[in-house]
Amino acid sequence: MNDIRRLFSLLLCCCSRQKQKRQIAQIILDDPRRTFIYSGIDALNITNSTSLIIADFGSSHGQNSIQTMKIIIEYLTKMNKLRGSPLIIHNDLPTNDWTRLFQLLAEDNSYRGLANGCSFYEECLPRNCLSIAFSSASLHILSKKPCNINNHCYFHFANENEREIFKNQSKFDFNSFIKYRSQELQSGGILILNIPCVNENGEMGFNFYFDLIYKCAQLLTILTSQELIDFTIPFYLRSLSECIDLELFNRYSLVLIKSELICLKSLIVDQYRHGQIRLDRFAKSLSMLMRPGTDLALKQALQTNRRSSPDIERISTQFWSLFEEKVKNELYLDDINTYATYLILKKK
Repeated sequence: MNDIRRLFSLLLCCCSRQKQKRQIAQIILDDPRRTFIYSGIDALNITNSTSLIIADFGSSHGQNSIQTMKIIIEYLTKMNKLRGSPLIIHNDLPTNDWTRLFQLLAEDNSYRGLANGCSFYEECLPRNCLSIAFSSASLHILSKKPCNINNHCYFHFANENEREIFKNQSKFDFNSFIKYRSQELQSGGILILNIPCVNENGEMGFNFYFDLIYKCAQLLTILTSQELIDFTIPFYLRSLSECIDLELFNRYSLVLIKSELICLKSLIVDQYRHGQIRLDRFAKSLSMLMRPGTDLALKQALQTNRRSSPDIERISTQFWSLFEEKVKNELYLDDINTYATYLILKKK
């Protein structure tokens, strides 16, 4: 599994890069996040706990995660649902950049936060301890690459058999996630999810640029044919129906409180169209947005084929420089929206 994770945050440490990171966050977080958080907290009904424990599964480097936890705490306070200071747990893989997250927590210093380093497709916390579980833009990342995709790197362009394998892995992972979060939630606790998805037509606006990523990989003559085959991004974007499994929810004592498929508009496209940013800035912002999970998959393919660490970094740099140039020459501004299924589940 990535942090991946995540398509959405493996970015930079210095002050100028923090500014870029905030801009990237705006691209993705311009959504009804607050509305769903508020609806989830309204449904929260914990009666036997002196202090709330809240966990964010897939926190990555922490920039967006900390902002979200503060929104949750703010509304809990407003609704008089806090009994003392809450304990916040930030979950991600052991390979996450925890140093960066700890730095951000120390700079913010508005709540007590702990780190939990393990895959959220496994049991992460003691049973019946959580009041609120949250995850945003992470559940499209699979626990593993289920197979290589021939003639491409992204599942949308896979053949029927490959897509079915990815779909099955996605179902297995989703079932595991729901199972373990249910075990960790207290009765009356809530689970709030933002799951990247395809729209009603099975489309996602960034498909053009994922195709461009693969074209760039083909143009890199330094890549061997086997490395190109092994370059497969472990993403799968579910449909709305794949996110709403009432039998699964009932099996693990969860009640569906609210669900909605949301279209998330792309801020950088609007900024470029209205002349607020130049083409160079658009290309760089798009590259930074798509780089985290994609770059991880590329580096894993190179590691599998025994490339040295210096070679891997050099190839990665060449790849993203090429991608930025291709974006400028093959600009696509039509349906570049993203989609997400928002779910609120409550433990019986």
